[in-house]
Amino acid sequence: MSPDGSKDGVAWDGDGGRAVVFSGHESFPCRYGWLPKLYEEVKRDPKVFANDDRAILALGLGRNMVKALRFWGGVFGLLSVDRGAASNTPFADRLFDPESGRDQYLEDVDSIWRLHWNVTVHGGLGAWVTAFLELQDIEVSRERLVDLVRNRAMTARGAISSGTAAAHVDMLIKCYDFGRLSAVATGDEALGCPLQELHLLETQAANGAVVVRLPRGRKPELDVAAFAFALRDFWIGTAPKSRSISMRSLLLDRRSPGTAFRLDETALYEKLEEVSSAAAGIELREDGAGGLELVARGSAFARELDRLAWPAR
Repeated sequence: MSPDGSKDGVAWDGDGGRAVVFSGHESFPCRYGWLPKLYEEVKRDPKVFANDDRAILALGLGRNMVKALRFWGGVFGLLSVDRGAASNTPFADRLFDPESGRDQYLEDVDSIWRLHWNVTVHGGLGAWVTAFLELQDIEVSRERLVDLVRNRAMTARGAISSGTAAAHVDMLIKCYDFGRLSAVATGDEALGCPLQELHLLETQAANGAVVVRLPRGRKPELDVAAFAFALRDFWIGTAPKSRSISMRSLLLDRRSPGTAFRLDETALYEKLEEVSSAAAGIELREDGAGGLELVARGSAFARELDRLAWPAR
């Protein structure tokens, strides 16, 4: 599946997995209500971002928040801006369209799993790539994670300052760690970031340091539709001509569902069983070498996974 959620999947090139973005969020996590509002305003006025004052008035946010919202819309795969004209992506339409969209007001955690997949696998954010796609440990100190992000930047695009890396890591933590929601926060800030609902990341204090935990295991609220969304994207992106894909790849490969969703082997097996039970022509079976693989019995598996990912309502 293409990163914008359209039905016509394409093989991945070297896109967001390269980790080339380390700033742009203006120190603001994405807030509840922002993304549906963004969709509505872009649909109403494609020139909403033509100048700052226009966007501030339309979106009801301050200047830096407007910049942050545009940033999040882009890395979530919801917004495209070309020569000053903004447009909602097919993925945004499938989520937010008032008539045909799945979740107009972003009320379902299923939709948030899809946003997490897009920003992690296709968004190109250095801290996301480092923490979710490359880090093997289930916990790491904040300081170590900052160092890893700086190293990632050096490899991908050139050196960044320790301050930039630290701010980027702190943004990751603010987006996902429910425990970071301030007791004195007000307004939109008091609502937190939608990604906190996924419980993928938490922080703890240990010996005066902040430890970031990213445990692997079952994710009960990751339903079969959201998993099929990611599975289809990964399958077509990495093996578009193959009618089988190994469970090992789905568990351990960089940018795989198992990696991005922090699943362990048991949790992934359960999700694959759900897919094989719900999708016609797709089965989970032994691969002849002591492992398991997901096999499509016909050429229409991409269409079937799309049907499973976006059930009629």
